Amino acid sequence: MLIISNTVTIDEWELDFSAIRSQGAGGQNVNKVATAIHLRFDINRSKLPDFHKQRLLNLNDSRITKEGVIVIKSQSHRT
Repeated sequence: MLIISNTVTIDEWELDFSAIRSQGAGGQNVNKVATAIHLRFDINRSKLPDFHKQRLLNLNDSRITKEGVIVIKSQSHRT
């Protein structure tokens, strides 16, 4: 469970993590193995209160798809 505030939480089932291949330079092995992570969070399917859903959906953020899914890619620390 991810605690946002005293009254707002996000359950683990609402977050989708997947390992993907990183882009760019990083050595011989980095492009052969999954060394980056995609985090996906579907705002509309979540149990967030409607007020918070609307605030997120109204943001002009390239990480939020037109379907209302937040997609964050993390690849800054690779091994």
